[in-house]
Amino acid sequence: MIKKILLVSSVILLSSCSTSVSELGDKFLDLINPSDDAVEVADLSEAQLIVEGSSAIFSEEDLRKLSNTDLIKIAEETGFMDIVKLDENGNLANREELIQALLDAGLTKGGVLTKSDLEKLSDSELIQKAVESGNADKIVLGDDGNLANREELIEALAEAGVAKDSSDESSANQTAIDTLKSSGVESVLYFAYDDSEIDEEATRVIINHANFMQNNPSVHLRLEGHADERGTREYNLALGENRALSVKEVLGLYNLEDRIEVISFGEESPVAFTHDEAAWELNRRVEFVYY
Repeated sequence: MIKKILLVSSVILLSSCSTSVSELGDKFLDLINPSDDAVEVADLSEAQLIVEGSSAIFSEEDLRKLSNTDLIKIAEETGFMDIVKLDENGNLANREELIQALLDAGLTKGGVLTKSDLEKLSDSELIQKAVESGNADKIVLGDDGNLANREELIEALAEAGVAKDSSDESSANQTAIDTLKSSGVESVLYFAYDDSEIDEEATRVIINHANFMQNNPSVHLRLEGHADERGTREYNLALGENRALSVKEVLGLYNLEDRIEVISFGEESPVAFTHDEAAWELNRRVEFVYY
């Protein structure tokens, strides 16, 4: 671990002398010795699923991928524990209701309009937002056809979590993401057993992603850490987190950390389901998910 700290410190020093991703990446690679012994991950038996920052935003697909335990943690971090219902065994009893509540609250990609945002809109724009978001029933028009309940409608739309109009930016981001995928840049990194170290090959892949993020400043990245089925659930959650954090650590050298979130699925989201080394190799991974 001391060796890793010294390595990262050296790279940070190099970064102060160069602003080029490629140049810094080459110098970083010069410092790496792929034959170094693997550093074992500490057994964090009390670790839980980690989502960095309670302000993280999720799509419906993201939320449905989470386990019941992880959904409860998200509800706790975002102040929605009053919605959580547990059965007699302490398990989540209203999964679908909780997912919908989190989505309705605006924990969705693209952000939501605040009350301040809505107050800046004209009456016609408010009406359009109400119609587009399925809240047309909250519109009250006067005899002259103009909006008669502006303040009430603003309150209703703010409470409903009406999405911001970011279609142009989202479309441009999606085009860039699709181009990256078609370019052949790896979107998954694989790790050795019980290991979270970044080797030379992985570093080259990460540098490609650093270039992509610098060229597309409105794109955000979620690093999803995974482990194989061996070990306890708690240990594997910590191991998946450590793997994702190792990737984020390298990307952080290029001042990209503010656009990166980390989540660990541990052993709970395998891509291979047989109980052998071939499957375990595929499940020890970090996935790059852009949005």
